[in-house]
Amino acid sequence: MSAELARTLYPYKPDFLIGLLIDELRSVALLRITGLQRAWERAVGCSATAGNLSLGHGGELVMDVQVGVDSPSKPIDALFVENSGAAKPLELWAAKRVTLTLNQFSSFAAVAKHLSLTKASLELRVSQPSITQQLKQLEDHHGTQLYRRLSKGIEITEAGQLFLRKIMPILEQVAMLEGGFKLPAKSDREILRVGGTDNASAELLPSFLAGFRHVHPTAELEMRTRTSDHLERMVSSSVLDLAVTVREARSADLACEPLRREKIAMFVPSNHRLAHKSRLQLSDVFAEPLIIRGGKGGSGVFDKAMQRIRDRELDLKIAMYCDGPTEIKAAVRKNMGVGMVYEDAIKSEVASGELKILKVPGIELEGESSIIYSKKRKLSSLALEFLELLRSVRQKTETSELAVQRRAQSSYTSQTSSRRTSAVV
Repeated sequence: MSAELARTLYPYKPDFLIGLLIDELRSVALLRITGLQRAWERAVGCSATAGNLSLGHGGELVMDVQVGVDSPSKPIDALFVENSGAAKPLELWAAKRVTLTLNQFSSFAAVAKHLSLTKASLELRVSQPSITQQLKQLEDHHGTQLYRRLSKGIEITEAGQLFLRKIMPILEQVAMLEGGFKLPAKSDREILRVGGTDNASAELLPSFLAGFRHVHPTAELEMRTRTSDHLERMVSSSVLDLAVTVREARSADLACEPLRREKIAMFVPSNHRLAHKSRLQLSDVFAEPLIIRGGKGGSGVFDKAMQRIRDRELDLKIAMYCDGPTEIKAAVRKNMGVGMVYEDAIKSEVASGELKILKVPGIELEGESSIIYSKKRKLSSLALEFLELLRSVRQKTETSELAVQRRAQSSYTSQTSSRRTSAVV
């Protein structure tokens, strides 16, 4: 305030001066809210009018803004939908109270992954009652049963499977955000983040990580199980250092190395009639309905395998397409048909005698797994060391295949030589 203005205002009482100041500030505030007023009117069809400007209890300036709704009978979310343009989903979501939480989603995903409340609680490092409470809140919200308890663990219901497919992309996005915006850890602790499809996560990666733990006892190890599509996105966004998929990388930003051939097994429960048949024919197996992998995000390996079978003019009956081996094994246990998964995914059940692989002469189905990692980002020393471990699998596979080829060639040479000797005699 200038000295001249101060002399002019000096004779007046403080109350008058405060009122004058408030009037001046109100004029400025009116100009400042004009943009907000127009935006509000455009967004929801309401009018906004500046009210009284006064001093609050704490000495702060307070302005009352009166808002009038042009269509009082129209619900507020209807106003958002009709007038919001590109912001419809966000504004409609914000206008309602959201009762679902990421903790509930994570809890349900962990239970679906392990089919065990105990294992899920260990993974999330929370108590089992806490997980049970989260699941109960989910079921209460949706009004349906998402899982049921069995004597041997947990079974995800059909509604639960549908819910799981809906929340996985959300959890995936959250994981990507954490990977993209997380500040570097202040500690010097090394971290290795790897991922794999169902078959790689069933045996290969856990066995390698167990050995890796002995060599690097202080390192933090993380393993994620996803589809090939998801794994590529996670490696590209730095959520994972590297991953094992069942197809070649589709992104030009990812390096891709062949790992090994993956056998596809057809299997049934150990008490199934085909499990006790001494000589199986293709017609025996394909007379049964098949339960196979399929759906969005898959590698297409099983689709190609089915086409190879159809090319042999065999009639196939597909009972059900599933997202992964967990669902396929559950359906096979219910005697819905013959399952088809990568062999590694059922090794433990085969070893325990619960399931049996069908040996069908005249048909061998397989895919090929790959190692993927970013071309744009330098791998850490831990990731490089783990990459070399994975490469050793490929070298062993190549050596084994070469030995088989040499044995076959030696056998063929021996048989040819024997036939020539017999002919001479």
